[in-house]
Amino acid sequence: MNKLEQLLKDKVGTKPLFMCHLIAGYPTQKESIAISKALLNAGADILEIQIPFSDPMADGSSISVASREALERGASVKNSLSVVKSVSKGAASIVIMSYLNPVYRYGIAKFARDATKAGATALIIPDAPFDTEEGKELVAEAKKNGLCMIPVISPGVPHERLRELAQDARGFVYCTSRQGITGANGKFVADLKSYMQEVREVFSIPLGLGFGIQTPADAKKASKLADIVIAGSVFVNAIRQSKKGKTASAVKICAIRLFAR
Repeated sequence: MNKLEQLLKDKVGTKPLFMCHLIAGYPTQKESIAISKALLNAGADILEIQIPFSDPMADGSSISVASREALERGASVKNSLSVVKSVSKGAASIVIMSYLNPVYRYGIAKFARDATKAGATALIIPDAPFDTEEGKELVAEAKKNGLCMIPVISPGVPHERLRELAQDARGFVYCTSRQGITGANGKFVADLKSYMQEVREVFSIPLGLGFGIQTPADAKKASKLADIVIAGSVFVNAIRQSKKGKTASAVKICAIRLFAR
């Protein structure tokens, strides 16, 4: 049982948990480390640190633009793992999110080893289904290195497919509130409650819910359906609207308001 699994075992059912998403190297490497620590200080239970990629298919404009800016400033897989290492020295549970291309080019086995050495507890690779050739390798290497593989599922996924994904899922399930991309649109799918109930019937691990969590009301609604509330674009927007040198404090204020525990 790694740090994430221990956290979930100890805390799920006692309070809503929050996973906060940020982009390694955005707006700069140094600031992304400060933002990570600010989110933890604001009460984040889990950090999802994204490795920037030039074609983030599941991300809306806020995260896509931020990823591109981070890459233009020299962000890389190696630098992103350095951010993880800097933040994971404390008690934080760190989940690395990436698309398959950067991981594949880095080397799947090497990536899993280095992610573990950096202090990560889990991987989210949304464009690498568990039963593809690369997905199978990722699952195997993650297991070998003590990492959880987090499946990402959306409304409309067939019941049989959920059962297939449940076989290799560890840690928690990342459920999206709608089909499509991340972003500021806070609209959830109409049958969200029944969708989450179906997922809970299939998986024996906790459920996270993300996409469109922008306000305390969104977070409160999500917390009634899932064990983990996931937010990301709202923090990117807070960074964009912050004054120079005030990014970390702006994100902390945003997080405190969003959690509203």
